Amino acid sequence: MLNSCVMPRHSGPSPGITVWGGFGYHSRTPLVRITGILNSQRYISDALEPVVLPYFQGLATAIFQQDNAQPHGACIVQRFFINHQNELLPWRSRSPDLSPIEIMWSIVSQRLTQITPPAAPPDQL
Repeated sequence: MLNSCVMPRHSGPSPGITVWGGFGYHSRTPLVRITGILNSQRYISDALEPVVLPYFQGLATAIFQQDNAQPHGACIVQRFFINHQNELLPWRSRSPDLSPIEIMWSIVSQRLTQITPPAAPPDQL
């Protein structure tokens, strides 16, 4: 397979900060800074309830896509979407190349590496 056809995938801790975000055709959610380990309950309380639900209310129709990270696939998260009548797009595991958000994060990463001087340390962000 050509290297140009392969998108690298990183899993595991890395230096920096972790943020969660989402976007639609003509809009985006605010970024949510994630401190510590994201579990399913924190995913609901830090991202879904305060950000995704209000974001969906501003859209005529919405289908939510998330990868198969453990917090995303937990039963409590699946029930959250059912209880709030939000449709989920099925996701093939280990398919970051099919995810629009992964492509967006790649673009953000490329642009951040072009910034001089380097970004501030995480505790200053």
